[in-house]
Amino acid sequence: MSVAAPPAAAGAAAGNDRAGNDRPLGLAVSAYWIAFFSYREMVRRRRILSVGLLMLLPVVLAVAWRLLDREGAIPPELLLANLSGMVYIHFMVAIVSLAFGLSAIGESADEGTIIYYWTRPLRREAIYLGRLVAAQAVAGLLVAGSLVAAFLVMTVGNFGIISLDFLKLYVSTCLVILFGAVVYTAIFAAVGTWLKKPMLPAILFAFGWESIGGNAPLRLQELTVVFHLRNLLHNSAASTGSMPNLLQELKVMLLHEVPPSPWHSFLVLLAVAVVAFALGCWLLRRKEIFR
Repeated sequence: MSVAAPPAAAGAAAGNDRAGNDRPLGLAVSAYWIAFFSYREMVRRRRILSVGLLMLLPVVLAVAWRLLDREGAIPPELLLANLSGMVYIHFMVAIVSLAFGLSAIGESADEGTIIYYWTRPLRREAIYLGRLVAAQAVAGLLVAGSLVAAFLVMTVGNFGIISLDFLKLYVSTCLVILFGAVVYTAIFAAVGTWLKKPMLPAILFAFGWESIGGNAPLRLQELTVVFHLRNLLHNSAASTGSMPNLLQELKVMLLHEVPPSPWHSFLVLLAVAVVAFALGCWLLRRKEIFR
């Protein structure tokens, strides 16, 4: 004969079941779903249209090259190296990363929508990671679209320029630029989590410190993200006479500065992204939202 459980025991069991259901999901699983839904949210914003139009600037320059350089005075490798080193790294990557990195956490915190995550059994690290990955994915999508469009403008109807060296240069350049978008987005996401009005400090960092410090003499330039990205580009396009490469060679000749190895720059950038992520998580854990 079965014996019914006492009401107190049944209530305790139900409470235990509810407590079990309220346990936080795993970091990877919850971050994945947050990233999935955050990505869908970010690509539907009007901001993506304005930033997408800005990302067409290299494509316009490639069109101008096709129309004006009919005699082949500027080789495609040189055009690609100059676009990557002077347009993408110094301007386009910073713009797209700033647009989506600052808003990854900061905008949802200002609007109060991040409170909905607070009411779920989610770790704040998972919230931050998911939002950051979504912002990096959107930034990478826009950068990749611009790179593909520029490549098509350069090559369609002009297939004679395609060679193994050109394809290797293009692929390595794309990887460096996408890596730069990931690093910059991580930095700006941390800034957006930290400051209530992060736009001006972010602009000063991206177009003030990075532009001035990245071209400063001696070892000061190694404290900037753009220097290490440019160093990776220089090593991937060392055979081209692009303007960034010529400036690097001039510094070596006049100031006797030997640039670090590509692995050194890669590890520095990776460390910057990891530290920015850890700092952003720490800031979000201590952030209070009043709505």
